[in-house]
Amino acid sequence: MDVGDAQSNRSRVPDEVGIKCQKLFQDFLEEFKEHGIVKYLEPAKELVSPEQCTLEVTFDDVDEYNQVLSTTIVEEYYRVYPYLCQAVSNYVKDVVDLRKDKECYVSFVEVPTRQKLRELNASKFGTLIRISGQVIRTHPVHPELVLGTFICMDCNAVIKNVEQQFKFSNPTICHNPVCSNKRRFLLDVDNSVFIDFQKIRIQETQAELPRGCIPRSLEVILRAEAVETIQAGDSFGGTETNMEEISQEMMKKRMSEAEWNRIYEMSRDKNLYQNIVNSLFSAIHGNDEVKKGITLMLFGGVPKTTLEGTSLRGDINCCLVGDPSTAKSQFLKSVADITPRSIYTSGKASTAAGLTAAVVRDEESPDFVIEAGALMLADQGICCIDEFDKMDIRDQVAIHEAMEQQTISLAKAGVRATLNARTSILAAANPVGGRYDRKKSLQQNVQLTAPIMSRFDLFFVIVDECNEIVDNAIAKRIIDLHCDNWQGFDTVYSQSEIARYINFAKHFKPLLNQEAADFLVDSYTTLRQRTGSNSGKWRVTVRKLESLIRLSEAMAKLECSDEVTIKHVTEAKRLLSKSIVTVEQPDIDLERADDDRMDVDMDEAPPLMEALNALDHDVEAETPTQYKNLSNMLVLYMRNEETRAESETDAMGDAKGGLKKSELVAWYLDQIQDQIDSEEELLERKNFIEKIIDRLTYHDQIIIPLTTRHQKDEESDPLLVVHPNYIIDA
Repeated sequence: MDVGDAQSNRSRVPDEVGIKCQKLFQDFLEEFKEHGIVKYLEPAKELVSPEQCTLEVTFDDVDEYNQVLSTTIVEEYYRVYPYLCQAVSNYVKDVVDLRKDKECYVSFVEVPTRQKLRELNASKFGTLIRISGQVIRTHPVHPELVLGTFICMDCNAVIKNVEQQFKFSNPTICHNPVCSNKRRFLLDVDNSVFIDFQKIRIQETQAELPRGCIPRSLEVILRAEAVETIQAGDSFGGTETNMEEISQEMMKKRMSEAEWNRIYEMSRDKNLYQNIVNSLFSAIHGNDEVKKGITLMLFGGVPKTTLEGTSLRGDINCCLVGDPSTAKSQFLKSVADITPRSIYTSGKASTAAGLTAAVVRDEESPDFVIEAGALMLADQGICCIDEFDKMDIRDQVAIHEAMEQQTISLAKAGVRATLNARTSILAAANPVGGRYDRKKSLQQNVQLTAPIMSRFDLFFVIVDECNEIVDNAIAKRIIDLHCDNWQGFDTVYSQSEIARYINFAKHFKPLLNQEAADFLVDSYTTLRQRTGSNSGKWRVTVRKLESLIRLSEAMAKLECSDEVTIKHVTEAKRLLSKSIVTVEQPDIDLERADDDRMDVDMDEAPPLMEALNALDHDVEAETPTQYKNLSNMLVLYMRNEETRAESETDAMGDAKGGLKKSELVAWYLDQIQDQIDSEEELLERKNFIEKIIDRLTYHDQIIIPLTTRHQKDEESDPLLVVHPNYIIDA
């Protein structure tokens, strides 16, 4: 007995506005043309497929066809939405043979009205708006009852199409006029309409979040084809410089003519590399190599997939280790501000679950759901981790997989999943004890494990050195910042222009030519040989070869080139060598106490000493090289004197060998007398060369002190000779 239809039709009040919108919208679908062809004819025919039931309509097309209709849709969307869906169903049935029981829906794209999450209020109820956010939690897909068919348990009457209002709703009363049942109904599952239903939670993006505010979150319901199209960490509805995976042609359509011309001008700039570096970090003085490394990290390499299905990451990881007040956190803040999909977090306040992903229980069901962590939220962006050395070892181990394989695998509470974490990591760490001790190796200065360190492509050490010129320049830059004096800053491009250019250049996928590939192999073997013989040094592994490739590809992307050339590899090698050399080449310590002279670990690299800087302030050279040149000069003079003494011994028969320490000091001071202007400088130079000789004697053991029977008590001025087995290394 089916008496529900007539009764329900009599009780329903027609909506004149909805009916009018339905007619206008159906006319729009039938009449709107693009390039002389009905635009929505072919998409409507595809709705015959069982998997598809939603027609995507560009809102600008509706506005172009009828502004009254578009305004009504925006302001009364919840009211007219069922009529719009009915118009789609009628249109599809007119053009193709559609099943009678199939429901069709409509969705609008490119809606101009964009709102932030914290701007949503009661005035937006029932309207059509566009929001942007980031997915932080996804729930499983469930079937949702949309239109229920019920059977009256008193008279067996069938009541069809009972609309469900966000909860299970029984009919208010049996539609049989002779039955007054209001409570006892049975759901007819076979004849009811179900659709897929998924609930997600979104959160404000970092770009839209006001400083110092807690991000707002919102529950969003996905239905039909929209389910399982997004996962935790994904962003949507972002800004114009977002990192969506769109083609260069589509990006060009979204840009204005002036913006596109500006990108073209930047690509033709011969000094683009340095100009971007100066414009990105205009508030930070010095550290040019660090700036260039971070700039290449923003462009990134090219991700690849082997025939076996193994993924090779293209993102570049960078770590900054240095003394306090060396602008490490400022670098991280600058990168987080310019990159749309970026997360800034602190290592001490982050746990393993907070960095990767957490499995939490759903509030409304006994199911467990995945909540995204920092690395997932920064997918296809950059994750900036400050105070990286303060993290617990267990939390550091959690990001091993994310740094190399760029995935996060979970197996908790019955939930097993592999999630994307395609992000670059920019980390900042302080040395052990607060300041970098140049007497120790990098591993001794930083509380990081070897696996973590090997996963960083670039490892920069920033030391706070006392230099009058540098200190003066830094002080002036800070004063200008506090006085809002931006005229002295060399900024060729604005932040928005650089962000737009990076987003465009990231679409290039440069390939290595044969010359660049051969040069890469030679560069890797050269770097490998430098560290292969000494296990105490920073080891160059195969990961450094991959780092060279990624840096070379980033250089090619920066120039919008489709080919990686030797020039790109040369810059990548120089940048990688800078980070390695900084670690490998310690300075020479001349301040060892006399009682520690024989207590020296010969395998440990000696640290730096300021005294070597007094050699020649006008010559820019590495301090170990200065020490080596000075020691070679002393050894050559001593050997010449030994040769002359031997010849005099053969002629005169007087056996005399070696050179007194005071004589060697006097010879050195005589050689540099033109550079000495005062008595104080003479004493400084004398003290300096005595320390050099002591180090060559008691630490390096290049010079041997001789003790004779007559000179046994003259320890302050011993007789010195060069070790007979020592070979001068040019």
